[in-house]
Amino acid sequence: MQVTARAIGARGDAVCPDPETGGSVFVPGLLPAERAEIAARGERGRIRERLTASEERVEPFCSVAERCGGCSLQHWQGDAYRAWKRQLVVDALAREQIAAEVLPLVDAGGSGRRRVALHARKMGTRLLLGFTERAGHAIADTDDCPVAEASIRKAFPALRELAMAVLTPKFDTATVFVTATGPGLDVHVARKGPVTLDDRLTGGEILAREGWARLSIGSELIAEGTPPVVRFGTAKVAPPPGGFLQATDAGEAALAGIVMDALKTALNAAPKEARGVIDLYAGSGAFALRMASLAPVKAVEGEAAPLAALDHAARHTPGLKPVTVLQRDLALEPLSIRELAGAAMVVVDPPRAGAKEQMEQLAGSGIPVIVSISCNPSTFARDAAILIRAGYRMGPVTPVDQFVHTAHLECAAVFTKG
Repeated sequence: MQVTARAIGARGDAVCPDPETGGSVFVPGLLPAERAEIAARGERGRIRERLTASEERVEPFCSVAERCGGCSLQHWQGDAYRAWKRQLVVDALAREQIAAEVLPLVDAGGSGRRRVALHARKMGTRLLLGFTERAGHAIADTDDCPVAEASIRKAFPALRELAMAVLTPKFDTATVFVTATGPGLDVHVARKGPVTLDDRLTGGEILAREGWARLSIGSELIAEGTPPVVRFGTAKVAPPPGGFLQATDAGEAALAGIVMDALKTALNAAPKEARGVIDLYAGSGAFALRMASLAPVKAVEGEAAPLAALDHAARHTPGLKPVTVLQRDLALEPLSIRELAGAAMVVVDPPRAGAKEQMEQLAGSGIPVIVSISCNPSTFARDAAILIRAGYRMGPVTPVDQFVHTAHLECAAVFTKG
């Protein structure tokens, strides 16, 4: 059927009226006002032939951009794309009836993404390596990712060689996590099946030849050169294999700047008995270890491996205030009002599902300053409404774009009590 796109939806696909059902069909690759002939199944459609072209359409700079699900909007002119992305936050706040200032979008693409997760599938003598396609589960095979850091782009031939070597007819799929760190790439192959001697020999040879920092397959360390580390403030952290980091250095710096500015303000206003800060969903310490340069920190995280990395870095970095760690699944067991008492500030940076249960405890805690960071504008707005109803004032919202050319977006705001 033929459709005309009326807008770009929150996931980066064009929203088109379905002339047959009266509902909507979502079509990757179209821009507003463009007309196309599509094939549709339910609410999902794919372009068979684009009939018109928007003035906002530009040529993608990646050879597989039209198929790859890693970037969904390389074909959209920059100013229009940035206005749409900022509007995602405005719309999410409006749905919760929140009137807040939304600042201009921060371009945090920086030098490119410092971590990627590539899917690999071996089919006989052929290997597919890349991101999944936009509208399906197939792999968009590629030898490059132009939005990644240079060291990751350079490694594609070696990553392909590694995947070809460690995949077998029985265990023929894997996800290859690649993180750029100071000493070199940290490569983790998530694959089923036992690690063989050939895996170890081939992996060790590739690591030595390419100068990678670490290689792991499954739960086993295969080889290590100079241990991989990233810097959080003055601390050097060795994140666990495949561990979470903000997608770009520039994105982390933008969010950390908001946190540190809020902390300085909070400490200046706090009484002497309320000098500590709490970092919820602390990960490997991107915020906690920076904040520890100014105040004692309690870092809470659900996963053991990143928390252990944070703890080790805190104990081996001179000049930091005391850092205590607590492993807890905050969705199942949020910190109580009693456990939150006495903190000068709390930072909360949950996964996409948000932190509804924890926000309800924070709302009743009376903590003077709360910094909320989120990778999902919808749950960010929902959680913000909980604090606002409890009497917190919401400061300006900063949208941070570190996943450029996609629908993914970070946002942050500072809440003050009173």
